[in-house]
Amino acid sequence: MTITQILYVLETARQHNVSKAAENLYVSQPALSAQIKKLEEELGCELFRREHQGVSLTAAGRTFCEASKSVEAAWKKLQEETKYLQNAVCRQVRIGVGPRAFSTGLVDALIFFFNQHPDTEVAFITDSGENTLAALEKRQMDLAIDRLPPAPLFQHQERFSAFTLLKERQCVLLPLEDSRSGWESFPFQKLQGATVVSGSEGSLDDLIMRENCRKYGVQPGRVYRADNLDAVMSLIQRGKGIALGPRSFARRYQVAAVPVLPATEVDLCLICLRQNQRNSLVVRLKRYLHGYLSANPMEDHQEGRK
Repeated sequence: MTITQILYVLETARQHNVSKAAENLYVSQPALSAQIKKLEEELGCELFRREHQGVSLTAAGRTFCEASKSVEAAWKKLQEETKYLQNAVCRQVRIGVGPRAFSTGLVDALIFFFNQHPDTEVAFITDSGENTLAALEKRQMDLAIDRLPPAPLFQHQERFSAFTLLKERQCVLLPLEDSRSGWESFPFQKLQGATVVSGSEGSLDDLIMRENCRKYGVQPGRVYRADNLDAVMSLIQRGKGIALGPRSFARRYQVAAVPVLPATEVDLCLICLRQNQRNSLVVRLKRYLHGYLSANPMEDHQEGRK
């Protein structure tokens, strides 16, 4: 049981609606539902009764919520009382680091930057348990280097600032021995009936794959899901399916990458809340990373706009 699951249940109980609760919490509806389901499985009982126009608490759910209200109050008090730590002499910075930051080598650049700033204590977060934007909203991260969701999936854009560092062409990733690895391009419609490997249900990769399939009228055959990149790429290496991703993934994991059609680029960005965009550390880090990428151009990558 996690504090996130408790907060999800309490907000859903207040709204009597999973979609409205997800919107208030800045998470996707599938991600919220998945967390509640995990908690119900752990507790061995259902907390909500699914109805035609929403949800209502079961008897067990009412008992759980009553017991959880004090936990929620204590959590909010803890957050309030620890705000002063932001002004500590040794500053602590939590940076969300998506898989593309590793495959493009930007993590090494980050480490070099912070080695020049010994007064800053850094924590790299590689798995926030939910999407990056929600983690930023909840102050679980101070900034992030990750991809942005496409416009149809990017809610509350006005709350964030995103500085494009580089662009990566989206590719179909498949085993080196696959006959299709020699294609010059891979039409998305060719995924019809194919075995696809994707992120865990409700993850950004999963939502993007679903949106693309809906957009192009494609129905994959079997879909395998994995909750981390190593597992996804291991399935591809062993010929268990294909996935969407950048060429930098292919180089890192020794698989083939064929550009997908229609041509699609994914922005790798430095992301923060809009009210933090003029923070001195964010400004210096942005300037440094643009300088680093100008001096160290990466193959198959286009530097983002300054």
